[in-house]
Amino acid sequence: MNYNEVIFESDCLALMNCFKDGKPPCPWEIKAIVDDIRSWTKTRRWSFIWCSREIKRVAHGLAEFCADRNFVFQAGWLPPAVEVLVSKDLNRS
Repeated sequence: MNYNEVIFESDCLALMNCFKDGKPPCPWEIKAIVDDIRSWTKTRRWSFIWCSREIKRVAHGLAEFCADRNFVFQAGWLPPAVEVLVSKDLNRS
């Protein structure tokens, strides 16, 4: 697959800073991976965005739901716990 335009979001500010400007320096354990990804961004339109954990609560709820299951997504269906979070987000707007 060739993903040329991607937005990566994370609530880990230190990691997002590694991708944006490399400051502060990345931990050595992940430096090689971060360097590879940064080199790929030179030929792609990839963005790295920090967002608070509160904003990502739907994604967090979905990950939590799937963590202990062998879960396969089906079009048009959300796990009930995630559906509640999506509904809350929609009502905030």
